[in-house]
Amino acid sequence: MSNFIKMFLVFALAVAAANAAQAESFVFETSTARLKIGANGAAISLLEKQSGKEQLRPKGLPFAAVRKDGRSFPSSAVERKGVLFHISFGTSGISADYRISASAEYLVVELVEVQGNGIEEVRLVQLSTPLANAGSVLGVRWDDEFAVGLIGLSQRVNSNLSGQVISASVYPEVSMLGQRVVIIAAPTSQFLDVVQKVEHDFQLPAPTIGGKWAKRSMDARTSYLFTDLTEANAEETIRYARLGGFQYILIYAGTWSASLGSYPINPKNYPHGETGLKSVVDKCHAAGLKVGMHMLTSFVGKNDPLVHPKPDRGLLKDGQATLSTDISEIATELAVTSSSAFTGLRLQPTYSDYMVDDEIIHCGQISGVRFLRCERGFARTKPVPHMAGAIVQRLVERYGSYLADLRSPLAGTISDRISGVINRVGFDMVYFDGGEVNSADGPSWYWVGVQQVQIWERSKRDLLVQGSGITPWTWHVFSRGTCDDYSAVGAKQYLDYHKIAYAWRIYHNNFLPAELGWLGFLQDTADHSATTPDELEYYVVRMLALDSAISLETNLNALKANGRSEEMLRLLARYEKLRLSGAVPKAVREKLAQGEWHMTQHEEFNPIRYDVQRMDIPGKIILKNVFDEQPLKFRMQVAPELAAVGDRMNIPLLQSQPPIELLPPGPKDPMPGALIQRIGLSEAVQSSGSVLLVGSSDRKSGDALDLTRHRALAVQLEVDGPALASDESPILNVQLQTSDSTYRDYYIDLDFRGPKTVVLTEPGTSRMLPEFSPAYSNYPYKAAMYSFNYENVVALNLRWMRHAKNSGVRCRVGLVEALTEQSSALHDIEISAGSVRIEIPGKMEAGDYAEYWGEGPIRVFDRNGVQLRTVPANSAPALKTGESSWAVMASGPGSIKLTAITLGK
Repeated sequence: MSNFIKMFLVFALAVAAANAAQAESFVFETSTARLKIGANGAAISLLEKQSGKEQLRPKGLPFAAVRKDGRSFPSSAVERKGVLFHISFGTSGISADYRISASAEYLVVELVEVQGNGIEEVRLVQLSTPLANAGSVLGVRWDDEFAVGLIGLSQRVNSNLSGQVISASVYPEVSMLGQRVVIIAAPTSQFLDVVQKVEHDFQLPAPTIGGKWAKRSMDARTSYLFTDLTEANAEETIRYARLGGFQYILIYAGTWSASLGSYPINPKNYPHGETGLKSVVDKCHAAGLKVGMHMLTSFVGKNDPLVHPKPDRGLLKDGQATLSTDISEIATELAVTSSSAFTGLRLQPTYSDYMVDDEIIHCGQISGVRFLRCERGFARTKPVPHMAGAIVQRLVERYGSYLADLRSPLAGTISDRISGVINRVGFDMVYFDGGEVNSADGPSWYWVGVQQVQIWERSKRDLLVQGSGITPWTWHVFSRGTCDDYSAVGAKQYLDYHKIAYAWRIYHNNFLPAELGWLGFLQDTADHSATTPDELEYYVVRMLALDSAISLETNLNALKANGRSEEMLRLLARYEKLRLSGAVPKAVREKLAQGEWHMTQHEEFNPIRYDVQRMDIPGKIILKNVFDEQPLKFRMQVAPELAAVGDRMNIPLLQSQPPIELLPPGPKDPMPGALIQRIGLSEAVQSSGSVLLVGSSDRKSGDALDLTRHRALAVQLEVDGPALASDESPILNVQLQTSDSTYRDYYIDLDFRGPKTVVLTEPGTSRMLPEFSPAYSNYPYKAAMYSFNYENVVALNLRWMRHAKNSGVRCRVGLVEALTEQSSALHDIEISAGSVRIEIPGKMEAGDYAEYWGEGPIRVFDRNGVQLRTVPANSAPALKTGESSWAVMASGPGSIKLTAITLGK
């Protein structure tokens, strides 16, 4: 054979080998799926074996990637090197060695070695799948038939989800080499079984309660009472808990402990210290109840021994400078070499607390390199002189507390304290509140869970674990999720549009059981009404529909003050027993997931409506019944009498002549909730052509307004422009704001033309989430639904909740006045249609209400639901289908809020 032919054959074989290498792919199989990775670094296929369905779309997404110098470099080549796979990442100069292994249930990908410098992130795996449901915490996408997920095998792996792409990444600042991720591709019905096996096989956190995986335990299905359990009130609290059918009582952090951080036992509530706390827990156990500890993850209260008299060095700081001059122990101004280290840091107020040596100094203002309005010896530290060159460190603050630096020994000190109390006292549950703020330490996917996991690992008891802030790793520790805090107003809408549509959906998509979160069990205040049975039933109907537990947040005073507490707790217990029995068919539960329902004594469910109108009496009102003809049912509450517009006892919030022109939202203004104008209520504000008179003239500049007895607003407006369809009419929000940035929204539909004075008797919060949830950059809607302090109103905000582009509608506001609420009472109220009437003899004061359900007596309650008397009722008038006119009168004039209650079949 000639040399030429030999050379040709060698060349041909080399080309063939190269082509073969180029065409080679690597296949990894489980019993349910087959993953194929191409030699070009792409994920070619993820095939569901049983159906033959392809789960990757689009195909060909690079299987891995690295980030360097802020740029992403996808995997570009894969070749086998013995038992490893060598992966190259384009022009990055970085390559990596993987170990990929398969078992019947899952695949394991391990990062063995990395070559190259400047690595910022290694995305170990990324897969694109269009499966409908996205679990961004666990890193899973799924539908009714199949699920694909990436489970990190340590706390240092970040499983994530962006659009259709599931990924798992590691980072040099946390750990890279040796980190592993499991790929699960399995039928949805088997997904949790595989996760549980992964936890077992790799010794991941896998809490159990009574020997059963906590997520599937009966405890994870039960409800709890969140309250102020103490030595003194234990018997009463236990009675209420049992009445409500609860299995757990969760104790507020501020009840069992005196301060956050070192968590000393609160001597006021537990005068016998830890022994007293244990005796209360033992008493609950003897009554068949378990007990939970509420705590604030890594918070250190400003009143805690870790702060005074000498602050712990482990408090978290986020910036520092040095003193440029000596200061005495009484100096109220500081000068530093540079203030740049303190600027631009997120979530910081204009004021801050600084640690200088062993003193904390609170400063109200920074002007260049000067710190002004400083309070020395803050948080009970000792004011002392400081020398030039001393380090000035800003303390991180969240929700009014400092935080522990989770890289410091202080984190372990707190974990030891909490786990020690759990172990010694016998707690059965822990609630890690506020965990989300630990993102102040670094990336939230890692740092939010560090202390939560540390406490759980050091606890020696079976624990039901819940909390706020969840990471891919704490998913394994948590028994279930909590659907957020309670709302003080708009509770029904908050449940459907926030708790279920948002929070519950997140947990559901991440295969984590969830309870519907905290329902405030409230007594009447200036800010909100006392909780009523229809509010509670709304929640427990959804509890039954979703087969999710519920928790009531309250305190013993509120339970005792609300006269309908026992009635509502018995109702809750009925629903809880029914839910846990599993007796309600799935088809019925699916129906209960929408609308409002009422359970009869025979455990049948009927649609129900509560239609509320306010009216002056004597007067007539139109009642609407969309169901069959039925006996009249109602709740009738006496409303406070309001002073007339212009009354000298009213409080003007805005007066302008000429009226203020409200400019439409600009093209870049986020909607809904775009701010038109903010009027500070702590001082008089003057502008050219008008004077905005703010508050009464005898107020001191800087004072907040007390609107406790002036909650209704009168607004004088002028509207002109073309008439619009009702669903296009602009909606103006006349919003009150407190100093701690909570809000109350009062809405005006600008569906009229010309001048008009609109009286807003109460906030319109119940409309917000169903109609126009505000853009978060304008204001968080939760801040408009939490408790609101009418004694501390500092601003009036005018906002657009709806405003059609180029609508041509113009609006001017000349007056916003807070109307005085005057004491009022009505006597001998009657409601009638034709010759048929119902009478309520006697006196009813403002806030009192009468309730009638078409049979039996009329019950009269005070504003807190305490029953004042019963009134025999004649045969109930019939409420016909459709609209009907009713007359309401009393022995004198007044106003009422009438709720027509109609029941369907």
